[in-house]
Amino acid sequence: MLKKVKDFLKLNNINIDKPVVVAVSGGVDSTVLLDVLYKLGYQVILAHVNHHKRVESEEEEKAMEAWAKKLNIPYEVLEYHYDHTDNFHNDSHNARYNFFRDVCKKYNTNIICTAHHLDDQIETILMKLMEGSNLYGYGGISVVNDDGEFQIIRPLLCAAKDEIYEYAKKEKILYFEDSSNQEDLFLRNRLRHNVVPILKEECSDLAMKTLEYSTILKESFNFIRKLSIKYLNDNDSKIVYDTFNDLDIALKKDIICLMLEQNEIRKNNNIIYNVLDLVSSNSGNKQIDLNDDYLFVRNYDKSYVTKATKKDELKYKLDLDDVLEFEEYKIYFSKIKPNNSVKYLKLCYNCLKFPFFIRNKKDGDYIKLKSGNKKISRVFIDNKVPNNRRNEVMIITDGDDNVIWVYDYIKSDLIYAMKGHEDLYLIVEEK
Repeated sequence: MLKKVKDFLKLNNINIDKPVVVAVSGGVDSTVLLDVLYKLGYQVILAHVNHHKRVESEEEEKAMEAWAKKLNIPYEVLEYHYDHTDNFHNDSHNARYNFFRDVCKKYNTNIICTAHHLDDQIETILMKLMEGSNLYGYGGISVVNDDGEFQIIRPLLCAAKDEIYEYAKKEKILYFEDSSNQEDLFLRNRLRHNVVPILKEECSDLAMKTLEYSTILKESFNFIRKLSIKYLNDNDSKIVYDTFNDLDIALKKDIICLMLEQNEIRKNNNIIYNVLDLVSSNSGNKQIDLNDDYLFVRNYDKSYVTKATKKDELKYKLDLDDVLEFEEYKIYFSKIKPNNSVKYLKLCYNCLKFPFFIRNKKDGDYIKLKSGNKKISRVFIDNKVPNNRRNEVMIITDGDDNVIWVYDYIKSDLIYAMKGHEDLYLIVEEK
């Protein structure tokens, strides 16, 4: 395993010359990753996240801390508490990676290593085939993701799961099994338990074939993406018809994808083909709604992505003695705890500025979370809120315009900071 990982890093031109923040959950994959990197001589930092979702979490945290002490390596932990109201997978993912980035800054590095392996790759590619994607997405998990500030490296993408178990057994590595991985609640688990075993029966070398497939697609994507970047750089991030129409269709699609990515717009094949149809048509000025904030605009000789015209803002004041009644909701404050049939916030009167306001989303809105500030537009994207619904979602703010609650989706960390001092309830009754 040590030679395989070393050769894999060399093959992918990955030179790790700084401390490495290793994401270690306590499972077999991440514990093997840490052990391999440690034995290869890298300066590793064990970064562990305790999600506090299982009774075993405390034991796992203690074991990881003890292991770091035994190896005489730095140990960092994030205590993440899920309140059972937000989107756990998206929010915990963001919290983890913000934590890893903070650890990088503490140790003057920019390298994060995660334990994704070849079986993860098989599942990811199958999911992309089912969901639809572009050339990059169909290639599955990348060996390296570099955002210009941090590098996320996946050294075990050369190893299959059974190889990882074999290494753990041989090296007597302590690891923990997450019982939730045996459940079929999520698509990835269903593929892992019910589909991948059948594929492996048909192709005993499935893991390595998947690696070859992913490598070819990523190489092809990287070649095309360099051309896309050059095209948009040369044309001020716009499509110019005189030069665009003669390009190969694969390059056209990727230029459109890159334009969407640069504006953090969720993309799919329908959007890409709609944009292609618009660009290819002979019509004059037209536009396509990409989401509540952006449009793809066709002008006489150019096309570009731009901010949509701002919609009329709705804003209602809610003071302590007020009751706001809408077609679907009744909103008010109370000192009496409501029953479980309504949704509410527990607040500390002395911790927030009043009055509150009920309004729709504004450009630049963000909400404060344990993991850092998160754009409201990203909250909508992560929760797959339809474009035509986003301006209808209630945004509840305090008197300083801090977003306290994106109703039905996420609550601010300002709320949880009041724990133990609550004496007031903000109640939303749905009619």
